[in-house]
Amino acid sequence: MGTTLVAMSFSGDAAFLGHVGDSRIYRLRGEDLTQVTEDHSLLNDYIKMKDLTEQEIENFPHKNVIVRALGMKETVQVDVVSEEPEVGDIYLLCSDGLNGMVTDKNIGRIMIETRDDLEEGCEQLIQAANDGGGNDNVTVVLIEVLSV
Repeated sequence: MGTTLVAMSFSGDAAFLGHVGDSRIYRLRGEDLTQVTEDHSLLNDYIKMKDLTEQEIENFPHKNVIVRALGMKETVQVDVVSEEPEVGDIYLLCSDGLNGMVTDKNIGRIMIETRDDLEEGCEQLIQAANDGGGNDNVTVVLIEVLSV
């Protein structure tokens, strides 16, 4: 049994983001939502090796197979990146129970609509995942950058 992880830390004017598995970190800057992390999944490996169509991605039979996770081996490679956040950025740390049920477009829309109330944003994101099928646990954290 393994688990995925996303983590974030701020130091000075830098943000450090770490992850293992298919949990994700997104950044909303203005109106633009960007997936900052890259999934450690069989599907993502296939996407990088082949030019899959949207339909092939949607119908991929092993979407939930992760190729890196905590607890599956004695050690695991954790991806760590740093970036310079800007005032007003909102970071979303989430499990695949969210992004597996809600499109990036809808995640971005909800984050934009609720940017002044992050607690409400979390509630709406979780509700959207449940409305989309709720097939997995949903974990959502929103972090707003107030100063750098």
